[in-house]
Formats: sequence, structure tokens, C-alpha cells
Amino acid sequence: MSCLERKMFTMNRLRGQVISRLMILTIGIALIAACGGPPAATSPTAAPAEPTAAPTTAPAEPTAAPTVAPTEPAAAPTAAPKGDVVVYTTRAEALFKPVIEAFNAVYPDIKVTVLNGSNSELAARILEERANPKADVLINSDLLTMANLAAEGIFAPNDSPAVMAVPADYRADDGSWVALTLRARVIMYNTQLVSPAELPKKMVDLADPKWKDALGSANSTNGAMMAQLVMMRNQLGEAATEAFIQGLVENNTQFFGGHTDVRKAVGAGELKLGLVNHYYYHLSKAEGAPVGVIYPDQEDGGLGLMVNSTNAGIVKGGPNPEMAKIFVDFMLSPAGQKIYAERNYEYPIVPGVPLAEGVAPLSSFKLNPLPLKRLRDELEPTKALVQKVGMP
Repeated sequence: MSCLERKMFTMNRLRGQVISRLMILTIGIALIAACGGPPAATSPTAAPAEPTAAPTTAPAEPTAAPTVAPTEPAAAPTAAPKGDVVVYTTRAEALFKPVIEAFNAVYPDIKVTVLNGSNSELAARILEERANPKADVLINSDLLTMANLAAEGIFAPNDSPAVMAVPADYRADDGSWVALTLRARVIMYNTQLVSPAELPKKMVDLADPKWKDALGSANSTNGAMMAQLVMMRNQLGEAATEAFIQGLVENNTQFFGGHTDVRKAVGAGELKLGLVNHYYYHLSKAEGAPVGVIYPDQEDGGLGLMVNSTNAGIVKGGPNPEMAKIFVDFMLSPAGQKIYAERNYEYPIVPGVPLAEGVAPLSSFKLNPLPLKRLRDELEPTKALVQKVGMP
């Protein structure tokens, strides 16, 4: 074999080996592709080695607002208030029972225990229990008694938004007492005994001798009557107020323990006139009595219509302070306010609560300017004046 032939034989042999290896490699790749080989390093579409930043199923860590399989449960809803509250009140049971029913419709798990009594009785009891209070809330109809108890430190401050929303003239600065409703001082009369032409227009007119043996009034133990005298003394002065009280006494005014007897005597024709809170007129009118009403002192420079209030305070150290706050807040809610507006013709302290049919809005009258929270400041000299004259 020549040298050239040997070179060609060697080259053909090498070419065959390369072709064989390429065929083996090609067959191997084809087999791997058919069986499924390792995935590419980027853009995985199935079974990723590491989760993407925002997985859509079975994330290793929940997103900020997970919708599937969160690692921490959502916060539980706030439980409804549950407990007891003890209320001392001077309000009549027939009027207070609907309040309790309305309260329990909203707070069915709060048991309300009620103790009824007069303003003086309940005030004395609360003072006696001071070392170990039994009451949570006092609701009364005598602002002067309320203010006296507040001065004794009986009530806890209350900065509830519902309390603080009441105008400052009608609550303590610290919320320890707050007015619930307002009542206007009016003169009711029997329409069959008094002609329109002779009706009095001012409170001081009641001291005129022509009303001798014709007038009925609550006595000086009544908080509304004393509040009126405090206002009159503040606005008219000592001498004029003394003359007014003296005139009532000299006219043989019939003094009663409360206004219910006054309104009944006027409605029955036993008296021509009665000095009462406005809602007593409406109660008599609703019963069909022949009565009318005068909202006095509306002339220029006059006293203005005098008002007093029903009130609430949370007893300091009472057994259920949180339930007490809930109860007072309810009394200042529209649901609590409308009961006394509808059933007893009183003026709600909260704006927007409808008045009972036939009740003239307070905004239609000129009101006496003395803030209710200042009445106690002038109580003692007014009481001394009453005692001096001898008014029962």
C-alpha cells in the first residue's frame, strides 16, 4: 500500500468515527426529549423550585390581604355588652317602663334594676350608701337636688361624646350630671272660668289680688318651683321677688306637694289658674279637661320663659360603671329621647327629636337667660327669702 493510500484510509476511518458519534449523540438527545428532561432555568411553568413573588395557589407566605388559607385568623367581632345596671329614679313607673323596654331592645343582655322614690328620698339614700354605693345611675326631676349631690362628689365625671354634645348650660362642665329633658314653667287655666281678656301675661301678675283664692301651685319643697324663684330673684332682684312670694301667700294660693294635684284642681274647676310645668297642661288637655295655657313673660324686657330639667348622673363607685355609661348614652339617644317627648310632652335635650303633637317648640319663645347650671349658686339666699315670707 502506497503512502497516499495509507493517508486516505486513515482519513476515511476518522470520518466514520465522527459520524458514528454524532449519530449516537443525536439519538440520545431525541430519547431525552421524549422522556422529559430537566426544565430551563428561567420562566418555570410547572413545579417551580422556588415560588414566584405573587403565587396564586398555596403560597409559602400569605400576601398582605390573603383570601385563601391565611396563616392568622381574622379578629373576632366585638361582643355585645352584658351585665347589670341599677337605676334610682324619680320618674313614674308608667313612664320609665317603656324606657327600659326600649333599652333592652338594643341591649338585651343588660339587666336593669329600678328603684323608684322621690327626689329627697333617693338623694338621702344615695348619701347613706356613699361608703358602699348600690346605685349606678340616678335619674331625677330636680336639678337643684342633682347639683347639690354633685357638689358633694356623689357623681363621677362623664366625658361621653353624647354627654359633651349637650349644650354647656344644661350639664356640669365635667359631665357629672346632664339634663335629659326640659320643662317650661307655664300658667294653665280653666277655659270655663277665665275669659281671654283677663288672662295674666306675666308671672308677677299672679300676685294681683284679683286672683285671690283662684290659684294653685306646688310648694317650696318642689324643685321646679324653687328653680323658678331662683330665676326670678336673679332677674328681678330681692325686693320684687319677695313681693311676688308675699302676693301668692296673701292671695290664699293653694300650695300642693306636686303639680298633679294642681292640674287636676284646675281641670275640675276647683281653681281658675295653676302654676305648673307645661306638660301638665298637655296631660289634662289629652284627658279632655277644659284647659288652656299661657307661656308668660314674652314682652320686651320680660323675664322670658323659665325652664327646668330632668337629669342623669353616674354614681361614683357604683358596681357597674361601664353599664351605667351605656345607659346614660341611651337616654341621650333619639330612641331614649323620643319616649318622654311622645308620652309626656317634654322637650328633648337632643336636637332633631320630634315634639309631641300640639307642643310649641322652645325656639318660638324668648327664654330666661340664666343657665341651669348656675341655679344652685343662688339657692340658699332664695330659700332664706321663702322662709322669711312664710311660703309653705
